Amino acid sequence: MPKPSDQALAEVTKAEGEVAKAQSELERLKKLEELYPDLKRYEGRWKKVAHYSNAVNGIVTNFDARHNCGCCSDSPLEIWPYLETPFGKVYSNPPKFTVGERYYDGGDRPYANWEKPLKEAGIPENIITRVKLHFTSEEPTSPEPEIDF
Repeated sequence: MPKPSDQALAEVTKAEGEVAKAQSELERLKKLEELYPDLKRYEGRWKKVAHYSNAVNGIVTNFDARHNCGCCSDSPLEIWPYLETPFGKVYSNPPKFTVGERYYDGGDRPYANWEKPLKEAGIPENIITRVKLHFTSEEPTSPEPEIDF
């Protein structure tokens, strides 16, 4: 039998690493599912994966904030509330809320009534307050433009 080439050995080593990584992820997800039997998977834009559960809505402790587009000057601002567990993040249901958009002159602007969907989902007030603080610390540097029609 011929000796495997260095390339073949490298491919085998790479495949073994991928299998080990997949097995580790499987074990992590099984543990999360034991804690949260209603756990579901959501994939957002740019392949952001969120495992989410209704059970964490009232106890989320933090959130990811991101614009869903890197090139648009008015890109929507999303927040993704989550609870950090020993097995990773578990996001609220729904896993993301669109609360505002990037302002052309810097900072972010909230949408009207942006808090309502968070309150309806049972997201804690301290998370909503932190999002408010984001908007007040990101005040646009110039007033709303006046447009004549």
